[in-house]
Amino acid sequence: MGTLQAQVVTDTYGALVRSDSSQKTIYLCFTGHDYFEGFDHVLDVMKETKIKGSFFLTGDFIRNHPKLVDEIAKAGHFVGAHSDKHLLYNDWEKRDSLLLKPKIIHKDILENVRELETLGIFPKIFMPPYEWYNEEVVEIAKNVGQTTVNFTPGTRSNADYTTPDMGNYISSEDILTSILHYESSHGMNGFHLLIHPGTNPNRKDKLYKKLENIILELQQKGYEFDRF
Repeated sequence: MGTLQAQVVTDTYGALVRSDSSQKTIYLCFTGHDYFEGFDHVLDVMKETKIKGSFFLTGDFIRNHPKLVDEIAKAGHFVGAHSDKHLLYNDWEKRDSLLLKPKIIHKDILENVRELETLGIFPKIFMPPYEWYNEEVVEIAKNVGQTTVNFTPGTRSNADYTTPDMGNYISSEDILTSILHYESSHGMNGFHLLIHPGTNPNRKDKLYKKLENIILELQQKGYEFDRF
């Protein structure tokens, strides 16, 4: 939690999108809801490279995989909320418009937090479903005792869920290229790098399989990795 008191960057909606930008530290962030096939691989890589990450998991994910969630927490990784049912809170085109009543969003976040508490996990940091939110959602989360975080914009890693039939599909190799290009152009101090450890089966090209390569490439550039 000391990270939240450091030199950080928040977006126009009030979410923390970059941690201490004075330090060469990257925060690997993972989300989980309906797919989970890559979690074992991710955890193995994190163990082998001796680094910790931050996992944001929905209530549904926790109920379906309690042993896996417990394993993640016991390995020393941060585990936080990602909504109970992975509902879309905001309109894609009109971001200032909520698609659900505030009390429903409040309940959705709260039930996710309570599900984690049943496993002895008491999170204070929340990543919204679909990583899509506005000021009102950030305020609702705050009322549930949660600080809202999101990935740092600039790379294409958040598009690793896309499938070949989608117009915005991007290959894992191109995503890796975007990460390294961004680092060389702008640096990645305090960067929140999002990777999905589970994706649609129609995507055969899994970015999480390149996790070790991503870690080693960035370590060679002098970066360390940390959790929230």
